[in-house]
Amino acid sequence: MMADKVEKSKKRKRHTEDSSKPSKRVAIDGDKQINLSVHETGKWAPIIASTPGLAMPSEINLKPYTKTRRNPHSNPGKSGDIATKELILHSSEHPKLDYTAREEETGGADSLLKHYVGVYDPETGKMEVIEARKMVVRGSVRAHQASAEEEMSLNMRERRNVLGQTFGTKKARKAIASVTENAISPDKSARKLANGQAPKLEGAAAAIIANMAEATKGMSSRDELAKAADAAKPRPKANEDAIVINDVYTVNSLIGEETMKLIPVKQWQDAIKKRQEFPLSSRYVSTRLVTTRWDSVERLKTLRYMLLLLDVYNKSALAKSIRKWPSRPDLKELMGDMPEAVLEGVKRKFTNGGQMSKYQGDLLITHLCAMACLVDNFEVDMWELQDDLKLETKPMSQYFNEIGAKITALGETERKKLNLTKAASTQRRVAKLKLPLEFPKVSFGRKR
Repeated sequence: MMADKVEKSKKRKRHTEDSSKPSKRVAIDGDKQINLSVHETGKWAPIIASTPGLAMPSEINLKPYTKTRRNPHSNPGKSGDIATKELILHSSEHPKLDYTAREEETGGADSLLKHYVGVYDPETGKMEVIEARKMVVRGSVRAHQASAEEEMSLNMRERRNVLGQTFGTKKARKAIASVTENAISPDKSARKLANGQAPKLEGAAAAIIANMAEATKGMSSRDELAKAADAAKPRPKANEDAIVINDVYTVNSLIGEETMKLIPVKQWQDAIKKRQEFPLSSRYVSTRLVTTRWDSVERLKTLRYMLLLLDVYNKSALAKSIRKWPSRPDLKELMGDMPEAVLEGVKRKFTNGGQMSKYQGDLLITHLCAMACLVDNFEVDMWELQDDLKLETKPMSQYFNEIGAKITALGETERKKLNLTKAASTQRRVAKLKLPLEFPKVSFGRKR
């Protein structure tokens, strides 16, 4: 029994609906009761007009015209003159366009919708409401008035064509049909008038061009589009304001100052001091190492970084224009004593999560071309680099063109120095980087 009493005493009391807290209203200064009054429409009623798809000048004045509606009962719910009379607004003040405002047709989706205009006086708290007309403003090109001579000439030509089609030979009828199908307006066929000015446009063409000017004023110009397309090309950023050629592409802009500090060249320096030969996967790099001093640290680091890019590019598997990042065993083989941070930097710069697209592959090759210009004192014999990348002469030349270099044939002095025959030298090309730079221009197609 005691346990039952304890349980009953622990039960919570049920709150009744009357025990809820009363809601509080926030008092607003100046809160007045609005007195609404609806006025009947008289002879004239307010107008609510819309201009869909039309930019109508504000200085245009519309003249009103009224007529009695044929069926006043077709507008249920309308009152006053709105139900019995139809209003039309028209203006011919524009030199080429006519503006006409009409009420929405009866029987449409919004035929039963009524529109009102209200005027509120905050001092007295009164609002006067009156029914308004809903109208839509449209614009149309004014018809071209042909002169009497043009009309007479046209009629004579039409008469001759009718006679030719009726009584002419098969060849004559075919010629008349061909002229009719390929008829061109004299204004369109004349490119320039005698005084060198452009021909006068027809009324419709002039009106369309006048309205297009406002819509296209914010569009980019041809030069702006060309600059944007040029900046999006896969090539290293060049300093176009450089006064000397050495400042166009630098080691810091192509490789980076922090990366240059991490690139090891101690083994190469020791081998060069001892005049030891060691095999490399790149013909271009091995050829330049022979003529490089052991204390040319910046040149050696640039060649070591180029060797890494060439190995990564050639070891990546190509499938459907996408190159896959080399496997782990291949990376260990090509890295040697190269720090992991340098390889990760290459992966971030030239791949997207280990996938090298066509754009990123082209970006890697143009970086190699710019580095080759630094190594070879801005005159590069493309043969060894072309052989490392397994490219033909034409695409290799296009990559050097993208960085602003000019392509020339191998000179006679260089041919004799390399001990090449004239037939073999015709396959060689030299890329020269010099100021002013000439980048390939973006083509937008032939102007019509």
